Amino acid sequence: MKANVVKGFTLVELMVTIAVLGIVMLVAVPSFTGLMQGNRLNGQANHLVGALNLAKAEAVRRNQVVIFCHSSDASTCSAPPANGWRGWIIGQARPQPQSGIVPGSVVISSTYNAGPLNVNADAALTTSNGEIRVFPQGLIRNNASVPLNAAINLCLANAGADNNRIVDISSGGQVGVRTSTNAACGA
Repeated sequence: MKANVVKGFTLVELMVTIAVLGIVMLVAVPSFTGLMQGNRLNGQANHLVGALNLAKAEAVRRNQVVIFCHSSDASTCSAPPANGWRGWIIGQARPQPQSGIVPGSVVISSTYNAGPLNVNADAALTTSNGEIRVFPQGLIRNNASVPLNAAINLCLANAGADNNRIVDISSGGQVGVRTSTNAACGA
């Protein structure tokens, strides 16, 4: 008589495989989540840098002052609320001493959804009512046409150590991004 040989895995082999797979998942999932959150922050910061560069390009192309400003309704400039920016717009600046953009001149706008992303400006930009004036020479000024060096902070609440991107804006027209940790992001 021939014995039937059954090929397959034993229960012990399956249990060891499942245990190893569980350990790998325990290590990989948090790292992957951190990577996704970091990429989301980088994407938002790069979107903001692109918008500021577009404002400079529009100012040069039009040979007119262009404004990048906070906007809650995607059509007019408004002072940012204490709980953070809700969006921004780019448009042709009204003549001094008026603030805001010429009605109907919005080039592009963007809004931020309420959620874990917090967008806040530093004191220099807040005292300028969230307005950045870009002159045809590419120079950055506040709403009183004074040179403006400012920063916009983007942070994700509960994103761990790598949860903040700072978009630095210099009066000479340079825009850059740096990474930091913001422990008060969720506050």
